[in-house]
Parts: sequence; structure tokens; C-alpha cells
Amino acid sequence: MVEKRMLGKTGAAHLEIIISFIFFMGFVFFLLLLLKPYDTTTLSSSVIAGLYDSFEEEIHTNLTNLFLKANYTGASSCFYIQLPPGIFKYNLTNSLVRNVSGGWIKSEFENGNLNINSNDIFYKVAISPEFNSDDLNGCEQLSNYSLGSLIEWRVSSYNSLVNMSNKYTNDYESLRNDLNIPEVFDFGITCEELPEINMERLIPSLGDVIARDYILEVLKDTGEVINARFTIKVW
Repeated sequence: MVEKRMLGKTGAAHLEIIISFIFFMGFVFFLLLLLKPYDTTTLSSSVIAGLYDSFEEEIHTNLTNLFLKANYTGASSCFYIQLPPGIFKYNLTNSLVRNVSGGWIKSEFENGNLNINSNDIFYKVAISPEFNSDDLNGCEQLSNYSLGSLIEWRVSSYNSLVNMSNKYTNDYESLRNDLNIPEVFDFGITCEELPEINMERLIPSLGDVIARDYILEVLKDTGEVINARFTIKVW
């Protein structure tokens, strides 16, 4: 009888071990399904989010638009006004000026002074590092003027996009470092509205490609601002 009892206890112990092992493997399997350590989608999505932040930071610039009323009747071919720096959020750089009909007017922003070569009264003034100012000399100061409709915002630079596209083609590894992309990933950036700045590489037939779309306002050196959809891909 003693021998039979010992065999019964041994069999029960083995059964408990088997059941415990089954429960343990079930728990491990549950964790694998929940955490998905083998799933690279979450990691790639994080890389895309970081890439967008770096991309936007690299290409951003600022734009200031304002309306100017200045009735200059002096003898010089141009006049200048001193813009009060305290009312502007961004630093004043290069200027682009049009009359109310949309015609271009020569202008230059220098040392806090906005030089304008015109005898119109009403002007649309844009200021941004994206623009190329003219060279005006001998302008007469005009103290009596009015400013209105001041708008300032952060936009994307078309020129910076062109430079980045060229670097993507000619120095890909350096650009990837600039954008803080891990070496195990490759990337591409395309834009339907601006196909000339597309940054694309051969994507392997095997492997996952994660893509996201972002809308940005892009400023050209003509003063035009367009809404452009950028598709950022990581693989």
C-alpha cells in the first residue's frame, strides 16, 4: 500500500508540473501577442514622426505680410521708412513689394529701413529670408506713413527643399545624419505639387514600407505660398 501511495504522489507531481508549464507558456504567448516585440510597424512609425520633425525644422522659414500706405512726393526716385522692430515677431530680412494691382516694385530692406522705388500710395509688403532684395541707393526718408494688416507665420522654404533634394541625390548619408535617421532605415520624401524636389530611392521588394502624408505651406521666392502634401516613407 505504501508503494502505491508513493506512485500516486509522483504522478500528481508530474501532472502539476505539466499544468504549470502550460499556464506559463500561455502567459508568455499572451505577452508576445500583446507587446509584439517582433512587430516593426510601431518602431517605423516612430521613425517617421521623428523624421517629419527634423524635416520641418530643416526647411522652415518665416514670412511677414503687411499693408503700407505711404504718399511720397519728394524729388528722389525712391523713399524709405523705418519699420518699428518692436511690433514684429520675426527678424526683418529681405523684402518683396507690390502695388495694389499686383505689379512688382523694386525694394530693399537694410538696417531696419524699407526702401521702395515707387510713387504709389498703397503697397503690399512681404518680408522673408526667402526673397532676394534689390539694390537701392539715395532714397529719401518718409516719416508720415501707416501700417496695417500685419500677419506673421512660419512656413516652409522652397529653396531649402531644392537644396535638400540635391543633397539627397549627392550626399544621402550626410542628409540622413542631419535628419537623425537610424542607419538601419532608409527614407524618401515626395510631393505631388512639387515633383522637382522629390527624394526617392529604390525600395526593396521585400520588407515593409511605412508612409504618412503631411500638409505644409511652402513659400517661393516670388512670394507665392502653396499648400503641398508631402509623403514621407521609411523602410
